[in-house]
Amino acid sequence: MKLKHCLPVLVVTAAAMMGAGPANAAGEQYVALGDSYAAGVGIPTIIDQACDRSDHNYAHLVAGQRSYSLTDVTCGGAKTADVSATQLSAITATTAVVTLGIGGNDIGFSDIVRSCVVVPGSNGAGCRNRYTDMPDRLAKTSTNVGAILDAVRSRAPKARVLLVGYPKIIPDNESSCAATQPFDPADLAWARDTVVAGLNAMLKSHTGDRVGYVDTQAATTGHDICQDPALRWINGVQVEPGSDGRTVHPNHYGQEAMSIQVLGALGNGGGGLPTGSFGS
Repeated sequence: MKLKHCLPVLVVTAAAMMGAGPANAAGEQYVALGDSYAAGVGIPTIIDQACDRSDHNYAHLVAGQRSYSLTDVTCGGAKTADVSATQLSAITATTAVVTLGIGGNDIGFSDIVRSCVVVPGSNGAGCRNRYTDMPDRLAKTSTNVGAILDAVRSRAPKARVLLVGYPKIIPDNESSCAATQPFDPADLAWARDTVVAGLNAMLKSHTGDRVGYVDTQAATTGHDICQDPALRWINGVQVEPGSDGRTVHPNHYGQEAMSIQVLGALGNGGGGLPTGSFGS
């Protein structure tokens, strides 16, 4: 099988949530910060093996559309501490646009996914009960995100900053996942409502002067890990033949959907959703 475009085009607009108008100047300096969801891990072509960074992540797609001069330092596995230690140095006084997608690794997202997988004969269900400290994890991560934003504003006082939220990983009806993904439905509901929603609410709470939030949930609804493989823009615990990206991460259609939301937030009025599905 191979990827092809066959779904109807849907038109969306992203709320800008920022006071400044569109930034249209070709060659403006754009710095992308963040973790694996921002890096586009596993999507060809990988241009940084150490970070598993793709040249088809949302930053590259946005930069191509807007003719920005892109410095992409996103990295798979990055935490807020890594952004502060190794990524912030890419921002200078001439940086005009910054995107930041971070937080999942700080609260243990990968560990949660692994511990919630129900292996036949194991006691995988109920993993939600092992993370009762999630509110504390989110609060600590929020403090770190705030510090990153302070540093960005200090380095590039005129830059427009977008915090990019996490996409629709889990559907609203978690019981629909029983036939496609090896997770306990109650764990999935907790991960959706506490982990992913908590991350996004935390990021959104930092919006303010020249800092906006990009909601990628609506744009990826109906394309989560539990959908038929032909409709997934977020991979499940296996990457289906003909798809790309890593497990429980966006494939290139997911990155395209996220890029459209970022473009809308930058003021171009949004655009069509990716029309991809997997088929013969």
